[in-house]
Amino acid sequence: MNNLYHAPLYIQIEDLLEKKILSKKYLPGSKIPSERDLARQYGVNRMTVKKAIDSLKKKGLLYRKQGSGTFVTSVTPDKENVYFNLSFTDKNSNSGISELLTKNGIHFSNEVVGTDLITGNAFFNEKLKLNDESGVFALHRIREIKERPFAIEYNYLPAKLFPDASQVDFKNVSLYDYMDSKKHRPVHFSQFIQVIPALTKEARLLKIKKGDLLYYIIYYGYDEQGNAVEYTESYLISEELNLQFTLGGILGEKETY
Repeated sequence: MNNLYHAPLYIQIEDLLEKKILSKKYLPGSKIPSERDLARQYGVNRMTVKKAIDSLKKKGLLYRKQGSGTFVTSVTPDKENVYFNLSFTDKNSNSGISELLTKNGIHFSNEVVGTDLITGNAFFNEKLKLNDESGVFALHRIREIKERPFAIEYNYLPAKLFPDASQVDFKNVSLYDYMDSKKHRPVHFSQFIQVIPALTKEARLLKIKKGDLLYYIIYYGYDEQGNAVEYTESYLISEELNLQFTLGGILGEKETY
């Protein structure tokens, strides 16, 4: 799985631009630098920048104005591109999908798609605030109810804090219990959610049709000492978990399993 995690250049550029948008470095309604200027700034070709911008446009974060350039979206374009920015600091409220399902009497299981140790990857190093070559532990899981997939989770942890993670059976062991055992359980979070159409890979893993709507959620987790200990991307089938249950539960209570 080694090659699976080396993000293409356009994804790295996309992430850098998205971070600037979400942090308000690029304010809503403002014009971003031209493709030529961005290509020069990041040392890539214009096609790479164009691909990154096109992706952000599909997410509803950017739009092009003919003859004027590319601008940050100032209002939500449509209901399929609603983008939330949520920050939580109360560790007692972060019970997440597992506890919500358990409270509702729903039994679930995990299928580990794969694990890996990623080294020298600028994308994940930036996400987890790493400036060394210790690497990132990657864990990919499919969450299932009655053997029916309802979510995919891509978890990334700093390997130096979790050196034996590759030896843990995460099909049966709680990820957060393991992190807690290492004294680095995430207790502070930043979360972002968007409704997106399923692409080929996610549609295949979730056994749905390409284009079906998914909740796409990004989590940043920090421990008590303020260390970045988690970067997670989740895809949830919107029809499996209704809007009230999802927004009221998952977004208000961070994943714990």
